[in-house]
Amino acid sequence: MSTINEPNMPAARPIYRIATLLLKEHLREPSSLLWTAIAPSLLYFLMAPASAESENVRPYLSYAAWFYAYLSANVALFGFSFYLIGRRESGFVRSFIYKRASIRLFLSAHMLSYTALGMIYATAFYLMTKPLHGGYAYQEYLHILICFLASYMGFICLGLIIVALPIRFGTASTLFSLLSFLMLISSYRGASADHGQAGLFALVNPLQLSTLLFLNHNPPLQALLLIAPCALLAFYLIVKYFRIQPVWSRY
Repeated sequence: MSTINEPNMPAARPIYRIATLLLKEHLREPSSLLWTAIAPSLLYFLMAPASAESENVRPYLSYAAWFYAYLSANVALFGFSFYLIGRRESGFVRSFIYKRASIRLFLSAHMLSYTALGMIYATAFYLMTKPLHGGYAYQEYLHILICFLASYMGFICLGLIIVALPIRFGTASTLFSLLSFLMLISSYRGASADHGQAGLFALVNPLQLSTLLFLNHNPPLQALLLIAPCALLAFYLIVKYFRIQPVWSRY
């Protein structure tokens, strides 16, 4: 992290360097690759129709939308947000990047690295699962990436609310797990309910709302333009008022 404190260096360069280091760190983590990248693809193969020819009436996203929503939620909540709580409590922030300018650079690089990581996971999922439903399509892929980014930004807002709370790592882990469990249960109930009840479940479940975003055939840029400013505002507030709660520290 020496690049954070280098003098006279344009802000973009240290942000890019730190983001690259963080991205390499995330990609080298086997458990993250297993549960975030590989497991959803394997589950999709188990749940998808055996052959595309027999059910080519239904488009690819009618099967895959929920998985993309789940990926965006997983990266935003258990990756981006949970990582910040662990870092601030471990003493890393207090001991190495305790200056406000350094914290701003670190958090900006962290945001950039996890955004890139989410797009990599979404791309990998598309490349692995799309052949079950025909050939690749550039417009469809672009639609998925924009929807994924909008969904990710929405979950970032939710995750940053939890990051802002004065809670410790263990409490945050329980809270994120409970939130994930409630969203999964609500999604299942919504899928098995009739149309009216399913709409009610969607209103209170961010995962369900995100799924509907992928299924919307209108250009998703409108949703992105609405959600992105909220996420950037939440991120700005976290940068400005980031909590430092180390368990150990010599300061």
